[in-house]
Amino acid sequence: MTGSPDTQKAFTPELLFSVPIWLRKVVDHDQINTTLRNRISALEKSGSSIKRSNVGGWHSTADLHLNEDFADIRRIIGTACAQCAESLGFDFGGHHLKFAEMWANRNGPGDYNRAHVHPNAFLSGAYYVTLPRGAGDIEFYDPVRERAMQALPLKSRTILNSQSVEYECEEGSLVIFPAWLQHAVGANNSSSDRISISFNMFIEQTSLENTSTT
Repeated sequence: MTGSPDTQKAFTPELLFSVPIWLRKVVDHDQINTTLRNRISALEKSGSSIKRSNVGGWHSTADLHLNEDFADIRRIIGTACAQCAESLGFDFGGHHLKFAEMWANRNGPGDYNRAHVHPNAFLSGAYYVTLPRGAGDIEFYDPVRERAMQALPLKSRTILNSQSVEYECEEGSLVIFPAWLQHAVGANNSSSDRISISFNMFIEQTSLENTSTT
């Protein structure tokens, strides 16, 4: 049986195999960001940097989770990631989350990040320290690659038919997502820098001597 929405009652689909993305605004982010801007600026002047998905801009070394100058934002991110894992039903009885990497990014006008994933990690994300209007949004891509083989005639894009979704974050936004989800960051079309802290979390088995028994 076939028909149009005018002749046949529309179905409401079940949503299976959903991809979770967590977004929150960090409390007291203005004060936190002022401190972070100063510390990231000092870090950049030290000359330590690496290149990954960034095209242009500056990317710090990925060991900021070991740097006590960034302990406050590390605690905020770590707590949020634990809450994300809890929402997925994560069993903390024999395993815990641990930082694999944390780094700072500065993307000036025209700079962007290529589409990529974060291998060997469980959760990844970004915290926005400075985000001028037009500085580029984070974009997530449909992980079901086979859907790209079928181009549908669409009246408009919705959450059900889009092959990518852009998130408009703000200064103080913390976005967390599965590390396997492909994403990119658009070009900075503003006249100022986009500054962020990114991170990877992995799962580690709790050692037997640290596991309490009753």
